[in-house]
Formats: sequence, structure tokens, C-alpha cells
Amino acid sequence: MHQDITPIAVRPWTLNGISERMIVSHYENNYGGAVRTLNALRSELAGLETGMPGYRIRALKREELIAMGSVALHELYFGNLGGEGNKIPDPVCAMLEEHFGSVARWRREFVETAQSLAGGSGWVLLSYSRRDRRLVNQVAFDHSQAAVDAAPVLALDMYEHAYHMDFGANATAYIDAFMRNVDWTAVTGRMAAVRADHPLPQEDPSDTSLPSLSVEELSARLAKGEPVQVLDARPRHHISRTVDLMAGATWRDPDRVEEWIGELSPDKPVAVYCAYGFHVGCNVTKTLRERGFDARYIRGGISAWYAVGGARAMRGE
Repeated sequence: MHQDITPIAVRPWTLNGISERMIVSHYENNYGGAVRTLNALRSELAGLETGMPGYRIRALKREELIAMGSVALHELYFGNLGGEGNKIPDPVCAMLEEHFGSVARWRREFVETAQSLAGGSGWVLLSYSRRDRRLVNQVAFDHSQAAVDAAPVLALDMYEHAYHMDFGANATAYIDAFMRNVDWTAVTGRMAAVRADHPLPQEDPSDTSLPSLSVEELSARLAKGEPVQVLDARPRHHISRTVDLMAGATWRDPDRVEEWIGELSPDKPVAVYCAYGFHVGCNVTKTLRERGFDARYIRGGISAWYAVGGARAMRGE
């Protein structure tokens, strides 16, 4: 089964005390790397011949488990960020009080558990045990070591790649920043799902009202040689800070659509991307469709393209 990239759920520029640069690097390189590794492992496992040595199968299955855990936990991590000023809802407070004695006691244990991993590696998880019907704080090493009957509802990445770019060795400052940015609305939705024995909700920010393409779908179309017009619609202030764009794309100012729309071929499909797949690419896509173009926006934007390992080109080449 091929694992697709999930668009980043958090708006990276909105976080309090955590830089956009670090979040984007974490998403593109570490999460994207986990997805690429998982797909490579599954491809190798699918091609194993009968009679392969047991040690080879064991090693591949172990690495597959680690990669699966890394993919899932990173998606949870990005999905539970972005809630500056978002107070813990009363139902969640009630559960924390019931299972830990008080919200303050839960927080102290969660934070101290995270601090115990400073300089090391692992995840700190607030998980709901389906067997015991209660919340528990856990540590997960190798992206995979956690209670088998528990579903994580809050995930904190304590691998150094999650914080070193901004905080260096000051893991405590990173933990404090993380706690300020927890999106308790997302945590509440996860808690409701697991208590009802439902799957965890997918925190995919894609606009379902507009036709779209995943980065995998776009890559497949381009590989077939389909005549797709690929537009980079990142705002001028954003594009001015970067020197690269998707290979084969042309940058067009999203605020000046009327000036360049006549340069597009009306009989060829258009794929529009922005930085992360939120508003800008969607707005340009909507305008083009209103003018009769077969336009679709790229879910996850250029960040998802880089995460999947898509080719990039230098501007002006």
C-alpha cells in the first residue's frame, strides 16, 4: 500500500515562539523522509522472493514498523499545533482531573516526561487506553514503543530535529513553546473519537469545495508527459525569500491574475500551488475556473511537493 503525503495541518507562520522555517524543515525533511522510507520498505517487502532468510524479513518488518509510527506520529504532531490562546475545553479538563487528579498535575507530569528526553530522542504522548478507558502519559522510542491498546491524542516530538534549529540544546524552552501552541480543539476531537471507538480524525486542511490534485497525482501526470500548466502562486513577499520553485513551474503574482491570465493556454489543464495549500492557491484556482480554465489547486502546496521528494528548480533557470 502506497503511503501518500498528508498536507501540513498547521499554518506554520502562526505559531508563537516556533519559527515557520523550523516547522517547514521538520515537515519536508523528517516527515517527508519517513513517508519516502515507508514506501521504499513496502516496495522491497512486496518484491521479496519465497524462501528469503528470516533475518532479512525481520529487519525489514522492524524498519517498516518504525517508519509507520514516524509517519503517524508526525501527522498527529503537526495536527495538534496551532492553538495559541486555545484554552483546554471543560470536557478535557474533566477527564484530566479524573485521570490525573488535576490539570496542573497532568501538565507537570507531561512536561517533566518531555524534559527527561532532553538530549535524547523519543515522543511524549498523552494516550487514551481503550482497555482501561483512561488517559495516560507515555514515552515512545523508535517511533513505535507504546501501549498496544492506546491511541495518542496529543503528541510531542522530542527528537532533536524538532527543536534544535530554533532552540539549540534548550529543550525546556521548546517544550514551553509547544505547550503554548497546543490546539486543544484537535485534541478534543481525537478524545471524542477514541472514546467512541472510532478512528482518529484526519486533520487534512484541504478545501473540498474546489477540484484539487495531490502531489502524487501531479507527479504521475507530469511523468506521463501530460501538458499540465503548473503555476507557482506564492505571494510576492513569500517568493522574494526563496530561490527555488517546483521544476517546470512558472511563478505568477496571485494579486495580478488579470495581467497574466491571457498567457495561459485555455485548452490545457492548470495546476496551481502556493506554499502550503491553504488560501492563496485556492483563490487563484477559483478565479481561473470562473474564467473557464480547467484549474485545480495542489493539496499541501510546494511544501508537500518537496516532502514527497519532488524535483525543484532554481528561479530564472
